[in-house]
Amino acid sequence: MSTTPVPSPSLLPLVIQADHLPAYHAPYPSRHPITKQRINGLPPVGLITKPVLKALEKERALKFFSLAKEIKSCDIKKDGWRVHCGACSECLQKQKQDKNQAAYKLSVLCVFFAEEINEKGKQARTEAMADILNRWKAEGRFPEATKLWMDELFPIYAYPQSRAFKDTKSAARQPLGNVAFEMERAGVPLFGCQAFGVHMTAYEGEGEDMKIWIPRRSADCHRSPLKYDSSVAGGLPAGHTPLEGLLKECEEEAGWPEELIRKYVKSAGMVSYYEIMDDGAILPSTYTYDLPLPPRCSPAYVHPSPNDDEVDSFELLPVQQVIQSLHKDEFKPSSAMVTIDFLVRHGFVTPDNETNYQEIVRRMHRRIDVAGPGI
Repeated sequence: MSTTPVPSPSLLPLVIQADHLPAYHAPYPSRHPITKQRINGLPPVGLITKPVLKALEKERALKFFSLAKEIKSCDIKKDGWRVHCGACSECLQKQKQDKNQAAYKLSVLCVFFAEEINEKGKQARTEAMADILNRWKAEGRFPEATKLWMDELFPIYAYPQSRAFKDTKSAARQPLGNVAFEMERAGVPLFGCQAFGVHMTAYEGEGEDMKIWIPRRSADCHRSPLKYDSSVAGGLPAGHTPLEGLLKECEEEAGWPEELIRKYVKSAGMVSYYEIMDDGAILPSTYTYDLPLPPRCSPAYVHPSPNDDEVDSFELLPVQQVIQSLHKDEFKPSSAMVTIDFLVRHGFVTPDNETNYQEIVRRMHRRIDVAGPGI
């Protein structure tokens, strides 16, 4: 009697927990709203929802670029509108009667900074966004977003050829140089901008003997309390390079000194995906790092220990136990993504043992189509 092997459960549901925007394409405006020059592949700074668009209607620092479309009507209704068929006798008669009283519906294609703001540069754009977000916070708008207020600025990027850099084109082409303005971290999801962070996976041993240092998040964490996390993880605030941000987080979260990290850490790429929230979208682009720790007998070895109130404890887990914990949904979604990426890169998740390997790899490296560092 032959038996069919039972396939292992797929890790794809864990990826979808973090990356849950279906494939979607919509045309961006083809001409710049001010210069009228044709835009060739110019990505937007962010993607905003209708509630945010409504809240921006009376903001003087921002302008709307809209398209007017004539509304005609007959007895056909769609989504509450009386729409035209363009051919029935009623429509033709009404067109004759109201040919000088046409009604129009405006569709907003994009929002942009007023020219007087752009002329004053990065600081003026930063101050304009701070004024808007501080007012919304005081008025109680978008409470799910503003309750996460951290008084921490994040860099917001624009395409290097944007008019925002007309006087600083050379600087904008330097690594991480195309920052158009800075924004309070809590406001980034509202405006659908890329949110950059750093995640590091620290491990001991190789192959089947590998063990990974996994922290458990504090019970006081607002998101995913008591869930497993990446060895070290954190947002990347304005003024920090990815490595500088990582060094800061390693000291704060695990007590790992700078000299250890600089000597052993390895840049491992990026993970990017779409995370939709009630008040907008987080477009995380995470710089990933690996830390193969030296042998325990080495003077350079440092045991991780919680060094702030975000980490409850550290555990050194065998790879197979890490995979089991992923399947049990014990990880924070973003950290699950980074951990799965690590397992793929180190050959633990392969096309031979993961049914949805191609989809997993694709969704962990989304093309965001929102401005970030570089082109």
